[in-house]
Amino acid sequence: MNKWKNYLRSALCSIGHNKVYALFCVIGTAFTFVFIIIMLQLVYDTTSNKAPFVNGDRTIVFSTFQDMNGRDVGGIYSKMTAWLVERVRAKEDYFMYYNSVGEVAVNDACKTLSFDFVNGGYWKINQFHFIEGRPFTEQECLNKDAYVVLREDMAGMFFKREDVVGQKMEIQGREYTVIGVVRNFSTYAIRADGIWIPHVFNSFSPRGFGYYDLGVLFPRDVPVQNMKEDVAVAVRDYWRLINMQVDVKPENLYTFREARIDNFGSDLYAYGIPVAILLLLLIPAINIVTLNMANVDNYSDEIALKRALGAGLWDSFMQVITEIALLVIVGAILGIFLTYPVADWISVSFFNNGDEGQISLIEDLDYLVILCGVFPLSLLFTLLSGGIPAYIIARKNIATVLKGGSK
Repeated sequence: MNKWKNYLRSALCSIGHNKVYALFCVIGTAFTFVFIIIMLQLVYDTTSNKAPFVNGDRTIVFSTFQDMNGRDVGGIYSKMTAWLVERVRAKEDYFMYYNSVGEVAVNDACKTLSFDFVNGGYWKINQFHFIEGRPFTEQECLNKDAYVVLREDMAGMFFKREDVVGQKMEIQGREYTVIGVVRNFSTYAIRADGIWIPHVFNSFSPRGFGYYDLGVLFPRDVPVQNMKEDVAVAVRDYWRLINMQVDVKPENLYTFREARIDNFGSDLYAYGIPVAILLLLLIPAINIVTLNMANVDNYSDEIALKRALGAGLWDSFMQVITEIALLVIVGAILGIFLTYPVADWISVSFFNNGDEGQISLIEDLDYLVILCGVFPLSLLFTLLSGGIPAYIIARKNIATVLKGGSK
């Protein structure tokens, strides 16, 4: 215990004598960990079963298909959706989703925005956190009740108030009543536009043309392969019914979670500019190693003197690594606090359109990211950035250093 106290005391003393070096190390480490935390959180948001995707592993999603020649033949006609879903065995529920663009107006404010037509099952499968009100049900959809659900930032943008349930707004010339408001979520984790209305008001629904993105929810005890086979059989029956040769294989179908993971790489490419900015934040990590290497001589005399008095290689190594570990820990903690401001800046600069609300690249920092990501990486970062300089210092020739040499 006394040895550790001595390591800590020596580290604090050394930091006090090298304040500029310590400041650069802390700032560089902080921004390096901002990059690490944002990337880890994005991966976690995209690939995990966190809300609203708590059912991602047991929901099979599909949209468009190709014929035997590889040509796109579209999806399931909207008027045939119910017919198809009825033929899926062991299903628990299903959702319909269709994105459109049109004029959204509240009082004198009118904007052209994206909005989504969904059914009642959408809210059962995707469990959003409602901060006000509730979702509309499938029965309310069939009753043609003109309800709308808004995302938190959209509600604030249009109404500038907290209690918006019961307020009126026009979408494509039709008046809707706000029935619920959901909490903001990561723009990266889910492609949803923040305005949801019943599918029955979709202009193509009466004619039956056009198609929805569909998701079929299965009970928890049904194996994934069985889910895919059940959906594949129903989809093949549909294409036979309309006399089209479409080969639908179970291995070409995905769960909601699998689809999101599969799209993760293409999403990174699509958002290349902000990702490039994040990658630039790795430069401080390289600078820290360089600073530590340049700071080797500052330790040499002290370490050599202690070794001459009987200190071992391990003691010399630990004295240096303790100082670097302290700087890394302070930098990592600072990085955690800087994550939200930096993520907000990236969101405003690259992800958000001024007409579509302002929400963060990440909305929640999960404790799993901190425990399983930041802490282990802090240890690794300490070893990588400080291990080599500490080893070089500890291995220096005592006599040469005390004589004023550089080896």
